[in-house]
Parts: sequence; structure tokens; C-alpha cells
Amino acid sequence: MTELTPRDDIKKKVSEILKRVDRLIRVGEIDQAMREIIQAKEIDPKNVYIFAYEERLAYLKEEHERHREEEKTRQQVEEAARMRDEELRRKQEEEVARKGAEGEARKKEREQQPKQPEIQRKEEQPQSVEQLEAELRAAEEELQKKEKEEQKSRESLAAHADALAKYKMELVRAWQDGATTPLEESSLKELRWKLGISIEEHSKLTKEAQRECYLTAFKEAWSSGSITPERATELSGLRKRFKISIEEFDEIEAEILWQIRAGLQPPTLLLIDDDVRLLNVVTETLEEAGFKVKSFTTSDDGYRYLKEQTPDLIISDINLETSTMGGFTFYEKVRDIDRLQDIPFIFLSGLTDEVLIRTGKELGVDDYLTKPFSDETLLATIKGKLKRFKQLRESRKKKQG
Repeated sequence: MTELTPRDDIKKKVSEILKRVDRLIRVGEIDQAMREIIQAKEIDPKNVYIFAYEERLAYLKEEHERHREEEKTRQQVEEAARMRDEELRRKQEEEVARKGAEGEARKKEREQQPKQPEIQRKEEQPQSVEQLEAELRAAEEELQKKEKEEQKSRESLAAHADALAKYKMELVRAWQDGATTPLEESSLKELRWKLGISIEEHSKLTKEAQRECYLTAFKEAWSSGSITPERATELSGLRKRFKISIEEFDEIEAEILWQIRAGLQPPTLLLIDDDVRLLNVVTETLEEAGFKVKSFTTSDDGYRYLKEQTPDLIISDINLETSTMGGFTFYEKVRDIDRLQDIPFIFLSGLTDEVLIRTGKELGVDDYLTKPFSDETLLATIKGKLKRFKQLRESRKKKQG
């Protein structure tokens, strides 16, 4: 059996510690995991896996502290609310008892006085506890009545909003092939009366449907090549078909051009790697494939870019020695930005450690490529992630619509 060299022995010890750290993270024992990491650093201070786990643990500890503070604040708020309710209940009981005592006192006083006419005695009688409770019930019933009226009003508004959406859908269907026919107008008029749509609402929704259908028809014609900047006749015919005036066309021309230009823009990729030679090679490969690439040698520069811009996909090395943020920390800070939460993220690394790969996958990273990789593998992975992201985005839009 081959004897272990001192270096192999160190690597074995560190590997065992990191396996324990991995198990501790899974069960939430962050402090114990940190102690294990300190022990591992004493054994092998330059081990990159140790630093990766240390970053991960520091972030988890910070998140744990934040959640604990939030829980403490929540408990304080709940305790304050409970004490306030108890104080309010105590004051109400004291008020009821006080009024009851006053009523008893007046009753004894009247009993000691000479009898007076019945009418006068009735006028002087104080409110009893039963009367106070009856008034309280009446007030609660009035409040419930108002709440029901408000609920009914909200339901009425929601129902009308549904009616407007339904009518808009029918308008779009009628305008899909151009201006409405007399038969379609008659059908829409009947639906408008049935749904309670006002003339003003009808005019507004009709204009929206007309505009949307014209834009859709224009983009379809542009994509098919039947309309080009040089073929003005076809464009004029399309405007007439949807009853779009020159003035109206001038208003939406900028939007049309923007949508066409946006459709022609290549996807933007953010690439981060501290190996300048590899960074340049990968950037050139991606640009030749038709992508727009923003490349940086540090995660700090990449993060500053992301604060202002939104790429279509992010590619980052894990072991970023010249950055203040390693790959895992950079990934989690990116996901903290709402508009970037769904952007595909791919890790690159020359490391082949199973634990490290699993950590990246547990974080939710979309994919993981190990260096060296072929151009075909890189491009296929990127295109697959972009296609999947586009499908998810379109599906979400349909559900929201």
C-alpha cells in the first residue's frame, strides 16, 4: 500500500473536515461549522476550498443574524400589541364597573328621596350595564353594516374591472384583421349594454385595441418582409386597414421602431474571470457567435455594472483571487437584486471537487462548467439557458395578461 506524503495527509485531513462542514451546514449548525473551518485553515492556510466554504458560512451567519433580529423585532411588536390590548380591556372593564357603581349609587339615592312622578324618575334613571352593552352591540352592528357595504363596493369594482377586461378582449378579437364590420359593431354594442360599459370606456378601450392590433400586424408584416422602409404603399394600406391617421402613426412610430430595434439586439452576456488570457479568448468566441459581451476581471467591477445594467445571462469563475467577493458571495449578492433574480447564472471553474460543485447547485446556480471546456459546450449551454429563460418570461407574461 502506497504511503501518504505529508501533503497528501494534509489534503486528506482537510477533506474530512470539509465533509463535516458540509453536513453541519445542512443541519444549520453554522457556529460549529465555522469552528471546523478555523481548524482546517490552521492545517492548510492556502486551500481554496476552505476559503469558498468560509465565504459561504460568513454569508449564512449574516443571514441567520438578520433573521434572528427580525424574529426578535416581531416578538417585541406582538408583545407590545398584547399589552396594549390588555390595557384597553382593563380600561373597558373599569369603565363598565364605574358606571355600574354610579348607577347603584344613584339608585340608593333615589330610594332615600321622596317618591316623584313616574315620568320624572324615568328621565333621571342612569344607563345600566345592559343598556351600555346594547349600545355597544348597536355600534358593532353599524360597523359591520359599513364593512359589508364597503366589501360590496369593492366586489362591484372588481366585477366591473372583469367586465372591462372581457370587453377589451372582444374588441381585440374584432380588430385583429382590421376595422370592425357592421355585424361586429352590432355584437359589440349588445355586449357593451350587457356588461354595463359606458360610452367613454368604450371609446378608450377601442382606441387601445386598435393600437395593439395595428402594432401586432405591423410587426408580423415587418418580420415576413412584406413591409420595409422602401415599400411605403404597403405601409399606407396597413394604416388604412386599421384606420390609423397620419397623426396617430406619428405618435406610435417611435414605439414601433423601438420594438423592432429591441428585437434585433443580440443578447448581452456578463463574463467575469481573473485569468485575463482566458477572459479574452472566451469573449472573442462569444462575440463571434453573435453575443454582446461585457467582460471584467473582478466580481467587484461586475457588481458595479449590475447595479446599473441588466444582462441576459451571467457567467462567472468561482475562484476569483483578485476580487473582494468570491464566486459564491458574488452569486448571492446578485440574487439579492430583485430584477436579477431570474437571470441565468453559470459558474466556471478549474476545480473538480464534488463538494464545491454541489454547493453551487444548492445555491440555485443554473449550470456549472468545468475548465477546460469546448466552444461547442459553452455555446450550447448559453443558448439553452437563454431559450429556457425566454420561455419562462413569455409564460409569466401570459399568466399576468
